[in-house]
Amino acid sequence: MSLTFNLSLIADRGGNLCGEDRFSIEACAACQGQYLFNQELKDVYFDPEDLARHFFKIPGMDLPPCGYCGAVIWDFADVSPDQTSAQAGPWAWALKSRVFTFND
Repeated sequence: MSLTFNLSLIADRGGNLCGEDRFSIEACAACQGQYLFNQELKDVYFDPEDLARHFFKIPGMDLPPCGYCGAVIWDFADVSPDQTSAQAGPWAWALKSRVFTFND
């Protein structure tokens, strides 16, 4: 299931939008720390409280150290976080709709 994002909230918090935005929640392959990624603009947001803080993920360009584990050389995990992990993570506010499940 793909995640749907609330573009109004993202814009209100300072995110860059282009009208063709394709957002995903990605994770560090080393520690699973979550990042918001706009695939169209190559923007990687690492601070859910301040979207002015971001960097670009451009082929051939080194990423800054992972903001969660500090790994100097890292990349996105092969598998993006599933819906449950995304809803429980720091970017849950950016999701357009959230489904809650409760265990007895």
